[in-house]
Amino acid sequence: MKNILVPTDFSECAHHAAEVAVQVAKSANAVIHLLHVVDIPLTSYDAGMHTYENIPETMFLMKHAKESMEKLKSEAMFEEVEVTTMVEFDLTYSRITNEAKNKNADLIIMGSHGASGFQELMIGSNAERVVRFAESPVLTIKKQHANFDVQNIVLASDFKEDSVPFFNHFSAFIGLFDAHIHLLKVNTALNFETTPESRRLMESFLMNHDVKNTSTHIYNDESEEDGVLNFSEEVDANLIAIGTHGRTGIAHLVNGSLAESVINHADRPVLSIKIR
Repeated sequence: MKNILVPTDFSECAHHAAEVAVQVAKSANAVIHLLHVVDIPLTSYDAGMHTYENIPETMFLMKHAKESMEKLKSEAMFEEVEVTTMVEFDLTYSRITNEAKNKNADLIIMGSHGASGFQELMIGSNAERVVRFAESPVLTIKKQHANFDVQNIVLASDFKEDSVPFFNHFSAFIGLFDAHIHLLKVNTALNFETTPESRRLMESFLMNHDVKNTSTHIYNDESEEDGVLNFSEEVDANLIAIGTHGRTGIAHLVNGSLAESVINHADRPVLSIKIR
């Protein structure tokens, strides 16, 4: 883990994410890339030509953003890590995913305010969209973690074949911590699986990976999201790790995303990893 992208809108939530990023960067000896995106709508005047609606306003926002970025970078917490800064114009989630590719980001750490109700249904959050489109693992943070010492992780999966590449990325992250891993399979009425079959898949998973300090759990609930959230509450998890297929368009509307729902509603950190 050498490059960590940290998007920021200079909010309190984003600051908490930056604090976590510093702690992870120190453990991994990684570079932090701070990114702020000035999200200004573009007006199209003719095919292939875009211009900003209000040039003076754009210049003011850019100047203000650069000053805020310099102020953030100068904070004492960044003294012992290498930091680069970027201020760009674009759609927020689009620029974040593009910069993650440009910087070969091993991890994106960003704050999330969550989303619910109509906002969640129609718009979602920037964190949710980044999780959907980014190829890099995304760690979302909602509150302050003065000591991000992860000791208790819930790894939610169906433990089938496509979970193998997911776990390879996960293991790179958990190598930074001496944590107990709760392997969790949530069983629901609509997605039922017998206990012997779930156990067989989980045992096969453990045999194929060098995973230590683990326990396995089969948890029944009304939905997979409720199962992940309720179980994580019961074991007081420091982190939830979950895979996402990154569905878009019709596939996303029909199938939704468990990872995105968990990110929107969980108070604890969530590490989402794209399942290719």
